Amino acid sequence: MAKVNIFVSSTCFDLSQVRDDIRQCILDIGHIPILSELKDFPVDTRLTNAENCINAVNNEADILVLIIGNRYGAVLESGKSITNTEFEVAVKKGIPIYTFAQKQMINLLPVWEKNPDADYSNVVDNNKVFEFLAYVRNKSGLWNFEYEKAQDIKEILKSQLSILFHDSLRIRRMIETSGHKDLFGKISSRAADILIRKDQYYEIRFLMQSMIDEIDKYRDLKNDYLYSIVLKPGQSISDFSELLSWLQNKLGQLELFVASLNRLFGTFDHFYAEPGVPSDLEGLYYISRSCAKAYSSLLELGILTKSIIVPDEYKKLVSTFSEMPKDAITQIETFPVDSLRIIAESEAKEKAGEIKSGTVISLSLKITINDDVMKRFYEEMELANTIYVAKKKNEYGI
Repeated sequence: MAKVNIFVSSTCFDLSQVRDDIRQCILDIGHIPILSELKDFPVDTRLTNAENCINAVNNEADILVLIIGNRYGAVLESGKSITNTEFEVAVKKGIPIYTFAQKQMINLLPVWEKNPDADYSNVVDNNKVFEFLAYVRNKSGLWNFEYEKAQDIKEILKSQLSILFHDSLRIRRMIETSGHKDLFGKISSRAADILIRKDQYYEIRFLMQSMIDEIDKYRDLKNDYLYSIVLKPGQSISDFSELLSWLQNKLGQLELFVASLNRLFGTFDHFYAEPGVPSDLEGLYYISRSCAKAYSSLLELGILTKSIIVPDEYKKLVSTFSEMPKDAITQIETFPVDSLRIIAESEAKEKAGEIKSGTVISLSLKITINDDVMKRFYEEMELANTIYVAKKKNEYGI
């Protein structure tokens, strides 16, 4: 059996004995403990302690065990502690997380909630530990176990890992018999969970979640576009007629991307079957992947436009053109998120008896280019052309 890396996240000095007991427990059940105080903790000497801890969760952890005591720990520039940040990284990564909180802190939590500005310095180092605990217990969606001593955590952890192992075997059997084994190897754990559970609207949910996952792969590219981060030298264009030709070519590409996206979403009916009939999941995943590729092309087009070097009188024209893909980018990003919200709201109404069970949900998307931006672009192109003509007349003494 392959060993599992279990990351123990907590403040260190006040919980040193608890951490050591949990480390031994993890070793006893045949897995690998990852604790920052251990000699074999992965360290990149170029990084800070906090950065190394975050990297270890990102790169090494299969499971995270969060232990909350009465200390919050050092606060990073983000305003959150290392432990809080490790937890957020694990949530984003989608790995199993087991959370534990000191019984004393759980008992104090209602007192803090009624009077959060009071002085609790005789109990905690920072009131933020209450905020963190309240979030974990009430908003994270994760179960939070209370503990008084390390033995409590050890017993619960052994039991929960056994349950996790049993669930993993069940899921493995389901994947092996699903007929979509290759697909499960490509998609995220969240998308896989949707296919395993097969709740109502699961095929649409799968499409939307896989679309979110595929789009998320281009987050850095989105930031480059959003913040005008140009990492490659752009083309230098000084002649207006050459610039006009370049812009018309890129406008044609933009219109092609938009038209292709609308055709892509039109294939949904081909891959999605009527209720009771299995849909083509590979086809739905194709829509997600292709949508994300088109999304990246729109971002690259915007970044490319921001990278070109032109005379000052044409910079506003180029800047306006770089805004052209923005609406399409936003529409692609928000569509799957809004669709999942609409499905959840519909199910809530069904449970409340406000609508009939199995009510058809209408989800549609048409990618567009902002008319106002397009209008502004053509107005600025006319102005740039006027400047260009005036320059030419001046050159020829007309």
